[in-house]
Amino acid sequence: MTAVKRYVSQGHSLLHWAVEVEVLCRRCGRAGVVRGNPSWRQWHATFLCQGCGHRLETGKIPWQGPVLATGRRPCGFCGHQWVHAEQRFETVWQVQSETAQVPCPNCQKPNSVDLSFSRDNREDSANDPYFGLELALKQDTRLGTLWAFNAEHIHQLKRYTAAQLREGSGTKWSYFTRLPSWIKSAKHREQVLKALSKLEARALTRKWSPNQ
Repeated sequence: MTAVKRYVSQGHSLLHWAVEVEVLCRRCGRAGVVRGNPSWRQWHATFLCQGCGHRLETGKIPWQGPVLATGRRPCGFCGHQWVHAEQRFETVWQVQSETAQVPCPNCQKPNSVDLSFSRDNREDSANDPYFGLELALKQDTRLGTLWAFNAEHIHQLKRYTAAQLREGSGTKWSYFTRLPSWIKSAKHREQVLKALSKLEARALTRKWSPNQ
């Protein structure tokens, strides 16, 4: 893709592209599409695997992706406040216990801390925002992993990367504002565009429909 002179960002957040998200099926490992409404008032999505026909629907299927476990308690030995626990799991299936053994930072004796669990759906996590399934459109580079939700997301990333001048909303919720610095760096333009072209060639959302 040749460099364009100007890209004007509309200030969209990442969820703007979450109407269609290409993910890997946990049952067969092939790619399928999550289709949903990312509005918090109408949050809803369904998943259909292109390979095995596996289906999911929010409201019926709980979060399956990364989980953050946290907890705290006073030390049961010296009374120090607080003994903190924090653990991250790649999927809910990795959670084996609702407690963690944590040494007190003061006396070093182990404490059993009860854990609370929440979705770990950070924007730098390559998972869909509805079910937490692993994204299908990921490409490793020597700088980091590049990923996208769908073909339109890739197209906008390519236009942004190729632009010699980038303008638009600089709010903290803007997707392009929050991109890693290596993607935004002009000196990495060629490598990022090459990786995006590889993702574009694999995108399903312009090639396949569940009604076909």
